[in-house]
Amino acid sequence: MTEARPYALSLASSVEPFRPEILHVLTCLERWYGLVRMPSAARVLHYGDAPPPGAVHVPAILFPGGVALAPDGIRLARTRFAALEDALVPPAYKQRNGRIFSYDVIGLAFLLLARLEERDAPLKDRYARFPHSEALTVRRTGGAPPWADEALDALAGALLETERPTSATDYRLMPTHDVDMLRSYHRWWEPLRYAAGDALKRGRPGRALRRLSDSYTTNEPWRSVEYLMAASETRGLTSRFYMMGPSRHSMDSPYAAIDAALMRRVTDRIAARGHILGFHPGFMTATDGTEWQRQHHGLEAIAGQPVREGRQHVLRYDATLTPEIWAEAGMVCDVTLAWPEVTGFRSGSCRSHPAYSLRARRTLALEQISTAVMEFGLFGGKYRSLSIEAALDDCRPALAACRRFGGNFVVLMHTHQRRPPETVFYEHLLDLAA
Repeated sequence: MTEARPYALSLASSVEPFRPEILHVLTCLERWYGLVRMPSAARVLHYGDAPPPGAVHVPAILFPGGVALAPDGIRLARTRFAALEDALVPPAYKQRNGRIFSYDVIGLAFLLLARLEERDAPLKDRYARFPHSEALTVRRTGGAPPWADEALDALAGALLETERPTSATDYRLMPTHDVDMLRSYHRWWEPLRYAAGDALKRGRPGRALRRLSDSYTTNEPWRSVEYLMAASETRGLTSRFYMMGPSRHSMDSPYAAIDAALMRRVTDRIAARGHILGFHPGFMTATDGTEWQRQHHGLEAIAGQPVREGRQHVLRYDATLTPEIWAEAGMVCDVTLAWPEVTGFRSGSCRSHPAYSLRARRTLALEQISTAVMEFGLFGGKYRSLSIEAALDDCRPALAACRRFGGNFVVLMHTHQRRPPETVFYEHLLDLAA
């Protein structure tokens, strides 16, 4: 545990209007390193120009020049930000000279942790998501490194007068499982229709038989749910199963609406073995709080238990609305932040951190954790198609960051994955990370 040490905060007048955003970052800094903000402390952190003598000095780059304030909150001023970006990015060389920083560690941390760069983003992918290619870290490094962790680690080091401050948080491996299908199909008649097409239209009767076998003889959901629970239990871990609420949208599975009795048996089994049930809100819920609440209440009614964590379906996330929807519903933890194309940390951090309302400009009572690894982003060809060894190598830097900073190594393995390479990779990864 890091020795707690007080520090005083000093702000230049130019950044004083952004005190809520600055304090949001410092809340993370204090939680992660045991620091305490006290007006009378001898050690002073100064943000902005004209620092007092002897202060730890962080230049203000993002604030005020790269942002804009309006009645509906804070936004990135994209044209102005583009001109400031080079001064915000951490240099490859030494990041500070004693107490003087060469880049804006506070502004960078806020940009990443609050997902400010995603608000009103002009480009979206085919699922109306913020594309990974537009993210600052991806554009600059090709990946999703923990820049917020690195920035605040350096700031803690300056305040604590050490090159390697000890994190007050502990490393944790978190296996999570999105239940996109309860059985091996969404609707009972779909495999029959597709098999008929295989046999009659495409002239592939063998493929039709395999499809029927894969759909109706796999003993799902029990096979994969039991497998995933056992994989966690043998390593002393707790699995988290994120299930959908009632929905008939074409992008969602309707199992909560049409197979509630089976779903209740599964949730009872998960609870009986000490694992955690979470929520997997449907495709349209990221910006629709009413629909989000309806599906959430439906899931809790079926399961007969409160559900307080989860991940958005298809990783659909709106930086302005989604965290507010989750917080207003009393949720505790959201692990939506991830990119299937890149292993790493969408929020720039491997650690649990509070969400931020960009509209209300306040810290929310909701924890967010980036999901570092998703099996469907590594195999199958939709995003990448790696060998097992290449996939494990791809995960090693993220795992190392979690261990270094005392972070949460969140891994997603869907319940319907039953064969190599996904299962072999998953077990090797658990052994590597446990």
